[in-house]
Amino acid sequence: MKRIITTITTVVGLLLAGSAFAATAGEAGQAIAAAKAAMAKTAAVHYQWTATPKFLKEAEAAEQAGKYDEAVAKAKHAEELAQLAYAQGEEQAKKVGVKLTDQGVQLN
Repeated sequence: MKRIITTITTVVGLLLAGSAFAATAGEAGQAIAAAKAAMAKTAAVHYQWTATPKFLKEAEAAEQAGKYDEAVAKAKHAEELAQLAYAQGEEQAKKVGVKLTDQGVQLN
């Protein structure tokens, strides 16, 4: 749990710090693709947080509007949320002695 809180704090700090350079359309596309991949991994084990798709949708809208910095930030946030959700799912599964699979929860 401490690791998750530390990770969230780090991500928020990085998002607030921003970037010294403007993001490009390619970078926005890559960030969105990475977020989608992380979300797919999390969804495959049926452990996706409800806020994550919202940030991806906002990232895609920002990309369409040409706001690439915003798109990258939102996509990275969605990716991090997906990774944190997956980590939380694994941690909780260990506590109760089950395994997360693409079929859902499996008893050990």
